[in-house]
Amino acid sequence: MFKALALGILAGLTLLAAPASGLADTNGLMIVRHQVSDYAKWRQVFDGQDAVRDAAGLTNPRVYQIAGNSNEVLIVIDAADLEQARSFASSPELKARMKDAGVVGKPEILFLTVGP
Repeated sequence: MFKALALGILAGLTLLAAPASGLADTNGLMIVRHQVSDYAKWRQVFDGQDAVRDAAGLTNPRVYQIAGNSNEVLIVIDAADLEQARSFASSPELKARMKDAGVVGKPEILFLTVGP
């Protein structure tokens, strides 16, 4: 329950902080939470994947580390098309990249839209 509340608050704050010009191109958000074995190694791989994310309509990634555990990562990414984001998130290619980057265990992935 606490995790869901925290993710909801973070998503709301992320939308409020987003530039108004960027919201028009965004259908929602993809939020990913996972453990990594080595943050520095993971971050290097993550930063090298901008073109792959862009091709999937995923832009403006924001990376957070959980306080007290720098190897627990939360990523908030704008999604132009949530179906395309879901397809990307379930792809074997992404799973392979995550494994190579040192992701430990199964990531939690949420897809959010702006409420009325």
